[in-house]
Amino acid sequence: MTDNIHDKQGAAPRANGEQPETRRTSPIGRRTLIALAALCILSFLGHLALLPQLPDMVPTHWDAAGNVDGWSSRLSTLGLDILPLGLLLLFHVLPGIDPRGRAYERMGSFYTGFVAVFTLFMIGMTWTTELVVFGIMPQNGSPIGIIVGTCLGLGLILLGNYLPKVKRNYTFGCKTPWALDSDQNWRLTHRFGGTAMVVAGIAVAVSGLFSKQLGGAAPAILLIAVIGSSASIYLYSYLVFRHGNKPLRVR
Repeated sequence: MTDNIHDKQGAAPRANGEQPETRRTSPIGRRTLIALAALCILSFLGHLALLPQLPDMVPTHWDAAGNVDGWSSRLSTLGLDILPLGLLLLFHVLPGIDPRGRAYERMGSFYTGFVAVFTLFMIGMTWTTELVVFGIMPQNGSPIGIIVGTCLGLGLILLGNYLPKVKRNYTFGCKTPWALDSDQNWRLTHRFGGTAMVVAGIAVAVSGLFSKQLGGAAPAILLIAVIGSSASIYLYSYLVFRHGNKPLRVR
């Protein structure tokens, strides 16, 4: 009898008083999704067409100075070549399976832009192997280190600028346990996290621009910047929680 009432009136309220959200669709428009998926598929078909012309072992990894330092079989590269499509589909379904999927609607064009830029970047990275094999890009001293480091840094800067606007959800943002438990903690954590990511992005972009001069120090700077910013965000969220989810004040 109770189940019938719930079926007629909708889902029952949660124990904490919050109303459950209805299933949400992805903010990525159908045309945008089809266009990006088509690019991913065309790129993969291009890799398949060129596969017979590749040697048995091909370059798949570069150091910060742009020198090839890792090789793999040509067949293994197909897994990387199809990765952009897999990630695109993942980004598309995430809003629908997130219990707080409504937050993605508020992200609007930002989420779509983020997914589009990320997908195009990943497609471009899959072609680095062919560029080297066919002599378009040098095996040593290539600009890959500069391109990757700079793009990652700029991506962190852009993400950091938008992070304070992200509403509470379970799959996108600084998902500390204390931020997920409180809208106030989430807001303060993401305001701090935005600043931390911008600082990390600047460090990563600069290290990318000078990756040839920095050599092995460039990836070390990237790791320190990313891990350091993540750890500081986590610690700040916990301190805000201990402070009653109120802004921290310097005494």
